[in-house]
Amino acid sequence: MKEVTLQVHARTATGKGVARKLRSNGKLPAVIYGHNEEPVPVELEQHRLSSTMRQAEGEKLLINLNIDGKDSGKKALIKDIQRDPVSGKILHVDFQHISMDEKIKIEVPIKLEGTAEGVKNFGGIMAWNIRRIMVSCLPADIPDKISLDVSEMKIHDSIHVKEITAGKFEILDDPEETIVSIIPPTIIKEKVAAEGEEGEEAPEAAPEVEEAAEPEVISEKKAEEREKEKKE
Repeated sequence: MKEVTLQVHARTATGKGVARKLRSNGKLPAVIYGHNEEPVPVELEQHRLSSTMRQAEGEKLLINLNIDGKDSGKKALIKDIQRDPVSGKILHVDFQHISMDEKIKIEVPIKLEGTAEGVKNFGGIMAWNIRRIMVSCLPADIPDKISLDVSEMKIHDSIHVKEITAGKFEILDDPEETIVSIIPPTIIKEKVAAEGEEGEEAPEAAPEVEEAAEPEVISEKKAEEREKEKKE
C-alpha cells in the first residue's frame, strides 16, 4: 500500500450551494468520518487529489491527513468518490479515518491474468461474475488486488471464492460464489427448408390443375347430320 500526505482545510459551511462554489474555485468538498468520531467537513485542491491518484497507479492509498498545515495524526483511506455522470469529474470525496491497529472491512479488486485455454483454443466465452471482493484485515495488510491465473481454464471450468489463497486478510464473501467461469460458445444455426434435408419435410408440391378440355367445334357438316338424325 502506498502512503501519501494530503493537504486539506477545515470548513464550517456546508450544503449544495457551498459545494458548487468550492468546485467553481477549483476545490473539492470532502468529509472525514469513521473511528467513532463526528464527521469533519473539509475542502482540498482538486488538482492535488487528481495528481495524488495518478501517482498511485491503481494502488491502495494510505493517506496522512494534514489539516490546515498541521499534521493531524489522522490516517485515512478514500472510501468513496462521487463523480459527474457525464464528464466523470470528481464532485465529492469521503475519507475514512482508520487506526493502524484495528481491522477494517474493504473491497479489493480482482485481476484476471492470462488467457483461458477454453477461450483461446475452443472459442469459449469467459463469464466474469465477481470483480471485487470484501476482505477484513489491518490497514497495513490491505492488498492492492487479488490476482487469479485463468490460463489453464477449459470449457465448463470455474473459480470460486473459496479457491482464493488468502494472505494476511480474511475473505468475507460467500465461499461458494463463482468468480469466473468458461462457458461453451453459442452457435445459432439458421434453419433452411430444403427438399430432402434430414429432419425436415420437403415442401408440398402445388396441386396439379387439369386443363379444361377445349370446346368441341361443330362444323356445318356435323350440324346437318344431327338435324337428319332428329328427323329420322
